[in-house]
Amino acid sequence: MGQTIEQIEAHIGEAQNDLQSNLQELEQKVKSAVDWKQQFQANPATMIGVAFTAGIVLAAMMGGSRRRRAPRRYSSAPEPTSYSSAPNFTSRLNVGTGKAMETWDHVKSALLGVAATRLTSIVEDIVPGFQEHFKQASQNKNNVHSTQGNTN
Repeated sequence: MGQTIEQIEAHIGEAQNDLQSNLQELEQKVKSAVDWKQQFQANPATMIGVAFTAGIVLAAMMGGSRRRRAPRRYSSAPEPTSYSSAPNFTSRLNVGTGKAMETWDHVKSALLGVAATRLTSIVEDIVPGFQEHFKQASQNKNNVHSTQGNTN
C-alpha cells in the first residue's frame, strides 16, 4: 500500500475535475454545432442555400398541383377574326412555359443536390463516419430499386 487514503482521494478528485471539464467542453461543442446562428455566421452562403432549397421543396410539396391546372377561360366566345391569321400565341406561350418549367426543374434538382452534399458534409463534421454509412445506405436503396425494376 504505497498510497495513502488522502492521495487516492486527491487522485479521484483530479479525475472528477478532468472529467467535468471534458464534459463541459463536449457540451459546448455540441451546442455550437447545433446552433443555427453560429452555423450561419460560419457559413452564410451555405445556410442561405439550404434555406432557399428548403423553401423550394416546401413550395413544391404544398403548392405543386397549382401549376398543373389548365388555364382558366373567362369566356367561351370565339376569338376575334383579326387574330385568326396571326400565329397561335398561346401555343408559343405554352412551349415557352414548358421550357421555363423544365429549366426550373433542373435548377431545383441542382440546388437539392448541392444542399444534400453540403448537409451530409456538415453532419459528417458533427458525426464522424456518417458519410460512409450514408453512401452505403444509398447504394443499398439503389440496389433494391434496380432489382424491383428488373422484376416488373
